[in-house]
Amino acid sequence: MKWIFFLLLAANLVFGGYVYLREQAPNPDGQLVRNQLNADQLRIVPPRAKHVMPPAPPAQPVQASAAASACMEWGSFGGGELARAQVGVDRLALGDRVRRIDVPVMAGFWVYIPPMKSKAEMDRKAGELKDLGIIEHYPVMETGRWRFAISLGIFRSEESAKKYLATLRQKGVRSAISGKREQRVSQTAFLITGPTDEDSANLVVLKSEFPGTELRAVECPVS
Repeated sequence: MKWIFFLLLAANLVFGGYVYLREQAPNPDGQLVRNQLNADQLRIVPPRAKHVMPPAPPAQPVQASAAASACMEWGSFGGGELARAQVGVDRLALGDRVRRIDVPVMAGFWVYIPPMKSKAEMDRKAGELKDLGIIEHYPVMETGRWRFAISLGIFRSEESAKKYLATLRQKGVRSAISGKREQRVSQTAFLITGPTDEDSANLVVLKSEFPGTELRAVECPVS
């Protein structure tokens, strides 16, 4: 019967050890709390915002690579006033920024010496004009009512024609008269490239000395 006693004793010892070890084992729930290291210092981080590219700036209009240059045109002049206008332009000292150009116009008035009886008489009158310093004059040779007349200048306005006639009177030309004569002719104008404000002001003053002429802004011709 002693072996039964020892067997029960051993079983109790084994059971007691089991109970003791179970009580000493860590609580899983408590372990779970301890595993939350520094839980009081944790904070929720919001999701990172997606980077949004700023809208592209509106396209700027493309500028022309070379803007057209500004020019001014003053004219037009027939033989009578061209020399005097040239003197005025020379005073402005525009250099190579000014040049003469031919412009077709419909002239309505002219200054002339009425037709003579023969070419010899016309040639003699032309010699007298030359002696008076009137270089620019043109004989009319075509058949018709104006044959053997001498043209002293063609003008777009009556005012310009009369003013030039007064200038000829001062030089001693007595037989010249002015009158209407519509014809398409080529006259001369001055083309000024890239005029400054000062140039424009000077041209306005100069134009006032030549009634009937026109000063206007134009696009420079392609050279």
